[in-house]
Amino acid sequence: MRKRSVVFELTDGEIRAFWFSVSPFKKQGHSSVTVKFDCIPIPTGVIEQGNIRDEKVLLELLSAYSAQNLGKNHKAYLAIPLQQGFIRSYTLPWIPKRDRKSAISLLVDEEISITRSDLLFDFLVLSEEKHKGIEILLGATRQSLIDQYVHIFGRAGFTVTGVDFAFSILGQSLGFGPNEDVLYLQGKSDSFQIALFRGAVPESVRSLNERVEAWEDEIRRFLLYYRTQHPDLNLKRLVWNGDSVAESLAQGLLTSNHVSEVEQATLTDIPDSWRQVLEENRGLSEVVVGYGSRISAHHPELNLWRQPNITQTVLRRYRGIAALAVALLLIGIISGLSLHQMASPLQQDVQQISSQGARLEAQVKQQEAFETAWNKVKMNPERVGDGIAQIQAINGLPGQKLIIEQVTYKQGTMSLRGSTMEASNVQSLISELRTMGWEQPTLSSYKLTSRNTVEFSLSAKRGRAGAESQTTTALAEGG
Repeated sequence: MRKRSVVFELTDGEIRAFWFSVSPFKKQGHSSVTVKFDCIPIPTGVIEQGNIRDEKVLLELLSAYSAQNLGKNHKAYLAIPLQQGFIRSYTLPWIPKRDRKSAISLLVDEEISITRSDLLFDFLVLSEEKHKGIEILLGATRQSLIDQYVHIFGRAGFTVTGVDFAFSILGQSLGFGPNEDVLYLQGKSDSFQIALFRGAVPESVRSLNERVEAWEDEIRRFLLYYRTQHPDLNLKRLVWNGDSVAESLAQGLLTSNHVSEVEQATLTDIPDSWRQVLEENRGLSEVVVGYGSRISAHHPELNLWRQPNITQTVLRRYRGIAALAVALLLIGIISGLSLHQMASPLQQDVQQISSQGARLEAQVKQQEAFETAWNKVKMNPERVGDGIAQIQAINGLPGQKLIIEQVTYKQGTMSLRGSTMEASNVQSLISELRTMGWEQPTLSSYKLTSRNTVEFSLSAKRGRAGAESQTTTALAEGG
C-alpha cells in the first residue's frame, strides 16, 4: 500500500509543494504516477532568510492548504534555505559503522560553532573504501529553528519526517561528479542566487542584489575571490535554472571564458510521469521533485530531523505499549470485580448448602446410630434390664454400707459411681460384679474424704450383650 507524501521547499516569497506516493518496499523504486505541484504565495516578511517572522500567518496559510488536500497527518519533508545552516564534506580515516556517530560528533564539536544544546546534525556517506577512508557530507543547523518549522507544520496537519537543505538536495539530484567543480545559477529577474558546488556539496551560496545589470560583475568578483582562496578550483561547467535572465547570465560568463561549458539544469533518475511537472514549472520545481525522487527511490539522504524523529517514534511506541498495558490492567480489574461479584452469591450459596449438608449428614449418622442401638436393645431388653436390676439389688441389701449413687450404661459399658464407709466394700462390689457376669470391672477413681468416706467410680462391660443405648439412673441412699 502506497502512502501519500509531500515535499515543501521554503523560500522568502513562496512555499513550493510536491505531492507523490511512496511504496513501503525499497525494491519497487519510485513508480508513483499521480503527482502534483503547487506554489503557495506568502506575504513579504513572513519568512526572511529561512527565519520565521510571523508564525500566525504561516500557520493560517498552511492550515488552509492542508484543508484543500483532504486528510490529516500527511508525511511531510522540508527543504530549507542554507543561510541558517552548515554543510561541508570531509574525508576521514575509515571508521566502523558502530563508531561513526560518536567519532563524527567529536568532529562536529570542532567544526561547528552552534551551541551544542541547540544543535541538530546529520551525516551522509558519499563514498567509502573499507579500512582506507570514508567521505561524508555533514550538515547542521539550529534545533530551535527546525522545532519552529515542525511545530507549525504539525499544527497544520503535516507530520514532518525529514529536513534537508535545498542546495544539498540539488547537488545530489543534478548528478554532479565527486571531483567536479560546478557553478550553479538559479532564479528569475526579481530574485537570484549563485552556488559553487564541489562535487555534490554546495561549498558557497550567495544571493545577488536587486540590480540586474550588476549581477554579472558580482558573479565575476565572487569567482575571483573564491579562486584566490582556493587555488585548486577547477571550474569549467556552469548549470543554470530559471528564466531568460538566468540563461543570458550563463552565456555571458561563457563568453568571458569564466567557464567552458554551459547547460540548463536537468535532474537525473526521474520517472517519466514526473517530467511533465518539471517542464511546466522550470526554475521552481527542481528541489521538491529531486527530493521526492530520492525519497521515493529510498536513496540515502541527509536528514537533520532524523534523531528527534527517532526519539519521538520511540516515545510514541512506549506510550502505546504503556496505554495498552494500562488498558489490559483495567480490563483485568473490571473482569475480576465482575467475576468476584458474580462468585460471591455463589460462594455464599455453596457455604450454606455445605453447612446444611453437614448438618443433614450428622443427623443421618445420629439417626442411624440411634436405630442401631435401638435394634440391639430391642433384641436383648431382658438382659440389659436384668443387669441394672441386679446392681440396684446390691444397693438395697441389708447390712451393706455401700451407697451406689449413679449408674450409667452406654454402648455395652456400665459406669458406676458411689461411696462407702469401708474400703473393703469396694473390692467386694468388684467381685460381685464379676459374679453377675460383668466383664473387666475396673476402678476408675478412688478418693478418701475428710469424713472418712470413700468415694469411688468404676466401669465394667456387659459381656456379649453390650447394648448401644444410654441409660442414666440416679439412685438414692440404700437401707
